[in-house]
Amino acid sequence: MNIKAYLKGCQRGQFNWSCIESGTYGDGNTIDKEETLLEGRIALITRRSSNCFEAEIDNLKNDPYYDEREFTSRLNARKWCEKMIRNDIKISE
Repeated sequence: MNIKAYLKGCQRGQFNWSCIESGTYGDGNTIDKEETLLEGRIALITRRSSNCFEAEIDNLKNDPYYDEREFTSRLNARKWCEKMIRNDIKISE
């Protein structure tokens, strides 16, 4: 994984993804867990294999308060998490 490319991709508008675990999957050059936090809502993405990313959101203020899904790409997992958090914030306003 190209570290510069990863760091550039971490900045996504209101969201700033942070690596919390790396190097345990594959060749040691991987991001295995990352999370973001926005207005108290938490999203976590865990890499399960080269094409399986488990995304979970927690601490939402509205139903569902917790949800998780699997995706074949990190980008799709991030987009889903961000969408769920933005929708929850919009409902709470």
